[in-house]
Amino acid sequence: MRKTSVALMALLVLTGCTQQAGEDGLLDAMASVSGEGPAAAYFEYGEPAWWRDLGVDAGSGGDRRWLPAAVSGLGSLGAAWQTLPQATGMAPATGTRAISIGVPPQQAFRFDGDVDSDAVRTKLTALGAKPRTMGGHEGLSFSPGAEIDLSRLIVPGLTNQLNQVVVTDSLAAAASTPGPLEAVLGGERTLADNPAHAAVAACLGDVAAATIMAPSPPGAVTLYGVGLRRPASLDDRPVNVICVLPSAPAAADVERALTTRLTPEGKMRDGGTFGTYAPEIAHDRITSDDHVVLRAVLTLSGTKTVMFANQMLVRNELQGLINSSR
Repeated sequence: MRKTSVALMALLVLTGCTQQAGEDGLLDAMASVSGEGPAAAYFEYGEPAWWRDLGVDAGSGGDRRWLPAAVSGLGSLGAAWQTLPQATGMAPATGTRAISIGVPPQQAFRFDGDVDSDAVRTKLTALGAKPRTMGGHEGLSFSPGAEIDLSRLIVPGLTNQLNQVVVTDSLAAAASTPGPLEAVLGGERTLADNPAHAAVAACLGDVAAATIMAPSPPGAVTLYGVGLRRPASLDDRPVNVICVLPSAPAAADVERALTTRLTPEGKMRDGGTFGTYAPEIAHDRITSDDHVVLRAVLTLSGTKTVMFANQMLVRNELQGLINSSR
């Protein structure tokens, strides 16, 4: 975390104040991680505080459709968000924001907010973690360096994700190896300093859940971004945003594919239409720092998944929609 952010969080803790949900936003989160390495390949963001303020609760049937958004930013830790606090003292669902960077095995996780650092250290030490310095940060590690014990099961679904941990009173960060852990804690050049990533963030706008991903291998598209605009209430119809930054030579083909195929009448891979999930789809362009980003805004059906665009991305349907025209 940047020194200014640390100082601000310390002041808020000392004065008994808490950061307002959504106060900093996506771009500020991108400015808290290194722009080199894992985050450039994959960056996932969420605002647990925003969803808490709206009343999203795992036990509330009417709000459960918003739960996937409430755990955005946790990456593979999301599957264990309810069991983590008792096992490790980490409570990402109580944080202000959550960040996940990289793809396996170069993943790292971070959540910011009020953290009971003593409880985390006590529980991890009891599980066998040892004090170690990792990239200049004092932390705890179950194995030194890049060594990983895949047989260790801290909670169901998690093994090496918590191999290396740095915790303070304002953040908790974890990774399987020291490199990604150092990257998620910041760097001289942040992800927000990358013009392409900043352009996609500007395209996504005011979102409370987002993913920005580079295709592998690179081709017609430089970056994909998907996000969920923050609703004013849980009764709102979800609005998803898809942002595609094409490579210059392929810009016209990518725009043609996006605007002609991603329509309410457009056919999905399963034979249905996009309109089943998003009866309203609007297209435009956003220009930021000489980058032209193609944007689709999807107003979803109130009864469907609130993370439809994210599902399109992780299931490669968005990529397939664009690549099928080439």
